[in-house]
Amino acid sequence: MSDHLLPIDVLDDLRNVLDDMDDWQFDPAGWADIDTLLERVAASLASGATDEFRDAVAVLEWSGPTKAKSADSGATGKQPPKIREKVIRLRDTLESPKQSGQEKPSGESRSR
Repeated sequence: MSDHLLPIDVLDDLRNVLDDMDDWQFDPAGWADIDTLLERVAASLASGATDEFRDAVAVLEWSGPTKAKSADSGATGKQPPKIREKVIRLRDTLESPKQSGQEKPSGESRSR
């Protein structure tokens, strides 16, 4: 993982999108698109590439329930297990001190 800290506002946006995804419903093709986007988010998060991370989070957010669906687009369903696992892994990664913007190791103070 990169030592580069990603923007807190985008990390917060990702947390919010991941929380909202619990209520998202898509057909299998829609979930396949979300799966690809989650991979993109995870890769940019791991690399610390700010611009790519910002773009990936924005595209994931825009792909949410506001996406227009036609009446004949097929049956929709909740998150498949594969997606759920990726969401959980991303949430766990966001909980790490480095990604949450808190660089200091636990038990150490930064006062000087």
